Amino acid sequence: MRTVPLIGDILLAIALTGCATPPMAPVQMPARPGQLKLCAGAPATPSGNLASNPDYVEFAVDVIDSTGAPTTGLAQSDFVATGNGRPIPIAYFRAEQGRPPVSIGILVDKSGSMVTKLPVVSSSVDALLSKLEPCDEVFLFAFGMDPILVEDFTTDHTLISQRMRLVGASGQTPFYDGVRQGVARLDAGHYPDRVIVIFTDDLSSLDNASRHATRDDVVSSALNSQNRFFVVGVGKPDATAHPISIGIYSLTFGSAHNGVDAEDLGKFATDLGGEFFLITAEPDENAPKVSTRERNVSVYSPSPRRYAPLVADPGQVQQFAASVASQIDRHYTIGLITSGPPASTAGQISIKLANHPSARTTVHPIKLPPSTPSH
Repeated sequence: MRTVPLIGDILLAIALTGCATPPMAPVQMPARPGQLKLCAGAPATPSGNLASNPDYVEFAVDVIDSTGAPTTGLAQSDFVATGNGRPIPIAYFRAEQGRPPVSIGILVDKSGSMVTKLPVVSSSVDALLSKLEPCDEVFLFAFGMDPILVEDFTTDHTLISQRMRLVGASGQTPFYDGVRQGVARLDAGHYPDRVIVIFTDDLSSLDNASRHATRDDVVSSALNSQNRFFVVGVGKPDATAHPISIGIYSLTFGSAHNGVDAEDLGKFATDLGGEFFLITAEPDENAPKVSTRERNVSVYSPSPRRYAPLVADPGQVQQFAASVASQIDRHYTIGLITSGPPASTAGQISIKLANHPSARTTVHPIKLPPSTPSH
């Protein structure tokens, strides 16, 4: 009898059937680049002696009051800086008149589990774009088994919104590979203030396809960069998991198509030195259903399934966008002369208000342009 090989052949055929499913609404590269109108004025810079000092580091500093509003009108004497618990004199201070422009990368998980969540991602991206400044440049990158730069750097925020609606979902999740690729693209940004916003729904069970990067790789790279990171989890936190599933390479447990792993995503954001947002969404049973195969084809249901897309509370979406926009603002620039390379000292530095220790102060390193030797 050939019972065991036959079972293996059947399971392999089922798995191959799922893998052959084409992506939903594949995104085509734009025929031409989006408009890019950068701000002509360069931000103020410190004196040549400071800028050329290899121990000089610069930070974007914001002070948030108890209502969440930024505090303006502060002077250099209002701040104190310490490194490893020791005072550091402030070598440079500037109160910004309007925030400098920002380079922003929007990274969207387009794996199969995101099929019900992409409408929420689209509305969240729209809300964030509406709060940006006209000179802010944005790119949109969708990562999955076939990652694509949906739209390269552009100041046409409406175009980013339109292109986001073309993103479909299918396949596995090479999460860490995708994040690393997106962060690498941000290196081509034209402004020193740089931001990454990542939309996804899970890490522990969904990163089942990364081949080139690990969690440690991504975290180490983030901590050595001057980028700000925002991780946005989208889904229904109490959704239940699917039964066991069979993938082409391994036996895995399916996760809920509406679920979101808020705990692990929050820890990942903390590891990056960033912030986590949870956008809780519920199925909209009145909306047209979306159809997709499972990420790992179930031995019980190899056929495509139909799901109700998720919808989020508009107030929660706006709150997310307002919070990110507020943190992107840079109200003060503070420069210090430290000992050791900036990458190793930045995480050991604290900048706070001298007389208001309870105020929330956010501090982010600024990537300085290469210094040119003076003659």
